[in-house]
Amino acid sequence: MPANLPPQAKAAERRYIEARTLPEKIKYLQEFISSIPEHKGNEKMRGYLRRRLAQLKAELEEQKRRKVGGGGSGFAIKKEGAAQIVMLGMTGSGKSSLLMRVTNAKTEVSDHEFTTKEPVPGMMKFEDIQFQLVDTPAVYEGMASGAWGAQLLSLARNADGLLIVLDGGDAPGQFMKIMKELMEAGITIDRRTNRVEIEVTNGGGIQIMCTGRMECRIEDVKRLLRENGVRNASIRVWGDVGLSDFEDALEQTRVYKPSMIVINKADIYPNAVEEFRRATGREALGISALTGEGMASLGEAIFRMLGIMRIYTKEPNGERAEKPIIVPIGTNVLDIAKIVHSHLYKNFKYARVWGRSVNYDGERVGGEHELADKDIVEIRVK
Repeated sequence: MPANLPPQAKAAERRYIEARTLPEKIKYLQEFISSIPEHKGNEKMRGYLRRRLAQLKAELEEQKRRKVGGGGSGFAIKKEGAAQIVMLGMTGSGKSSLLMRVTNAKTEVSDHEFTTKEPVPGMMKFEDIQFQLVDTPAVYEGMASGAWGAQLLSLARNADGLLIVLDGGDAPGQFMKIMKELMEAGITIDRRTNRVEIEVTNGGGIQIMCTGRMECRIEDVKRLLRENGVRNASIRVWGDVGLSDFEDALEQTRVYKPSMIVINKADIYPNAVEEFRRATGREALGISALTGEGMASLGEAIFRMLGIMRIYTKEPNGERAEKPIIVPIGTNVLDIAKIVHSHLYKNFKYARVWGRSVNYDGERVGGEHELADKDIVEIRVK
């Protein structure tokens, strides 16, 4: 934390660090936040501490729920299928109607606000795989700072991707409100082109290895690390970075989630997608949960959004496996060998591949060969 905190803030911070129970941690963290001077230099720190406070409150609520014998399923949903996609949207956006149309889930739909009280999962079929879509309680302003809202956003942090559902009547406004809550919860939907990794070491001072450009002074970086108690570290930098990127790396709270934006009620607001694009500069898919408009392309759009592919394996002279292995785009043959069995990886000799990544079916390739969606891989060992 910054070194210019007043004595009462430092004392509150010490009590928070030394606290052993969740109620104590919550109490002293609240004291710590309230004792930090409110000026621009402390905004990032206060935001981080507020998010941490919400997480602690959510943990306490979960503990209480378990002690009284369950009290419902909570906000933990076991992942199933090729990927778990959490649906986020404000009340009335049509998340529940969308879930019911594309999955076998049964959920309550009504004209009343905040109808969905807890997460509801359903399985959506896409070609030969399934995605798990999870309908969630409506997003509302200020939810990131509350225990209940923190539970919902924690579900989003753990998902493989997000489906942001907007009402065509006010898509830009709803989008900005949802983005604000996601930011408060440490979630970003924008893939970063830069990265900072900080590895604390036992000695050697602060060493920085940079591939790209630093838009701040090295002295400022070292001062920032010292203020946060880091005296010795090996730092690796990719891309163009500023001081705020080093702050984010220290906090290690912001996570990227691949996301897709759908604008519901296209039957009522046919120009909503174009208006949204002009207002935000972002792409969206127009759908109607009522009429089914746009639904045919939803599965493929989610598949592309996730950046994944399907790889099928086969034994020599055998048939192709029925179920694919779901892996990120860019996976190579050795990666598949490692997933299937350590014996195949350690004793890899070569592979034969059928599909789009080779010049002809059954082509012999090495371990570094990069695969494509729906490729079939036959691994040979020494």
